[in-house]
Parts: sequence; C-alpha cells; structure tokens
Amino acid sequence: MQKVGNLVPSVKSEPLITRFIGDVGENSGNTVLFLGGIHGNEIAGIDALKSVFYQLNEINPEFSGRAVALVGNLRALKENKRYLFRDMNRIWSRDVLDDMHYDRLDVSLPEYAELTELYAIIKALIDSTTGQFFVIDLHTTSSPTIPFIVTNKNDRCGEFTNSFPMPVISGLTGFLDGTLLSYINELGHVGLAYEAGQHLNPKSALKHESFVWLTLSNTGICPTLDEEFLEKHRLILQEELVTRTNHFKLISRYKIKDDEAFVMNPGYGNFQKIHEGEELAYNQNGVITSPYDGFIFMPLYQPQGDDGFFIIKPDA
Repeated sequence: MQKVGNLVPSVKSEPLITRFIGDVGENSGNTVLFLGGIHGNEIAGIDALKSVFYQLNEINPEFSGRAVALVGNLRALKENKRYLFRDMNRIWSRDVLDDMHYDRLDVSLPEYAELTELYAIIKALIDSTTGQFFVIDLHTTSSPTIPFIVTNKNDRCGEFTNSFPMPVISGLTGFLDGTLLSYINELGHVGLAYEAGQHLNPKSALKHESFVWLTLSNTGICPTLDEEFLEKHRLILQEELVTRTNHFKLISRYKIKDDEAFVMNPGYGNFQKIHEGEELAYNQNGVITSPYDGFIFMPLYQPQGDDGFFIIKPDA
C-alpha cells in the first residue's frame, strides 16, 4: 500500500486518539479530503472512514491520486457533543479566518483551536495536489432521513454531485454562513456535505462507507475498483430513496434565537411534504407555522443547534 507523508492509516481495532484516520495514494493526480465528526456527536462518518481505510490497506488497489481522512472536531468528539463553544461548521467565515491569520483568534476556545489545526492541514493538501481538490464532509442528522448531498450551486460541484444517486440540496448562501463546504467552494474547489442518515441508525455508517467508496472511484483516485463492487454500494445508497426529484433549493430557514424555547413537533423527517400554515413547532410565544408549501428539511431533534428547520422546494 502506498502512503504519502507521515500520516499512517488506522487499523480497524485501534482506538481513535488522533486527528488522522488515514492517508493513501500519491500527490500526482486529484486529492480528496474526507472529514468525519466536525460535529462531535456524529460518529458514523468516523466509523465508516476507519473501516474504508482499513480495507484500502487490505485490498491494496491502484491509486491515481491521494485520499486523506481526518477527524473534524476532536475535542467535542471526546465529550460526545455537537460542539463545545461554537458550531465548528459555522466558523469558516472571512472574519474568523482573518483573525486567525493576524494571530487575533483566541485558540484557548476549543473550536477555534480545532479550526486552526484543520486549516493548516487543508492548506498543505491544497498546496501539494497537482489535480483537483475535493472536500467531503460526512454528517448525520437528528431526524430520520434518506441520504442526501448539500453543496453550493456551481458547475464544478454540480458535475461532481450528479455522479451520485441521491438528492442534492443547494442554495446555502444567505441561509448558512461559515460552513466548511462554502469556504472550499469559494476557493474554487469542490466541497460538499454528505448526510447519511440519523445519528444512531446503524445503517448510517454503512451508507457513509458506500459514499466514500463511490467518491474514491468518481474522483479517479481509485480508478480500478471492481464495477460489481461499486454497483453494490450504489444500490445501498438508493434503497431508501423516496423522492423522484434529484435537485432541491433552500427557500427558508427557521433560526432559533438565543433565548427561545424551541421545540419541534414530533414525527417530521427530511423531504416530508408540508403545507403553508401547517403547525411545525412551538416556543414560549406559541405555535410556529410554515409560511410556504414545500418539503421539511433537517428538523431539529437535539438540544444543540440554532437551525430549527429548513424548507426546500424542487430546483429545476
């Protein structure tokens, strides 16, 4: 098995004690960075990456590029919390990064320390690659969901995400600021978030594994993976799909205020159809209704987070 740099792929049985899960391949060609656990209570992506990189060492495929797998938020992971100070997927903003560049960022705060460490690794990977650079941010959700991709709508991202058999959500800009994928997109690279399923659903890690294998093939990094093997993983991703529409856009976000006692009504899952006036949640002031017809997206069923729910519509 070829290895690049000083990163050592993990053994499946070893405890996860460092940021690095695996690093395989070579610098000539495309580079893909997989991140698991940028939210510390989302461990399915980490488990999947450990499994895939263990298998890569076992099967020793041909490489035409480099694949690196990292843990996103080690400090929050150790406490099994989404975040400790600030949501790490909301701080990749120009203001925060400028503070980091000018040594004004308070790295005693956990997510700022994590960002500083990750930023240095990402910059080194970008500087070393000779081809395209991809960032795949692996997530799970607090509500039941089929697998889906979130990215910004541009030609490079669209071409890449169209190679996967699942819905794609775009239109983040203006609704969610400071996401890692938006930062990567702004640099001119392909960045996306992949949501595999509910946090504790045992199928979520499996669906992460399938997505990682297809990414290794679709980026050209593992060009000789067996087609029957890849088709098996496509079918795993497709088995729960219930929507015939592959492209959606965000049209509304319910942002929870700091002093708000927000509670989502039970029973909602991603891509469930909703109607204008439907009672979706409540707070100390009463009922919260939908202002639109559409589909519910990422309803909040966990204590941390300020995104109560989103509303999406098909994007032609």
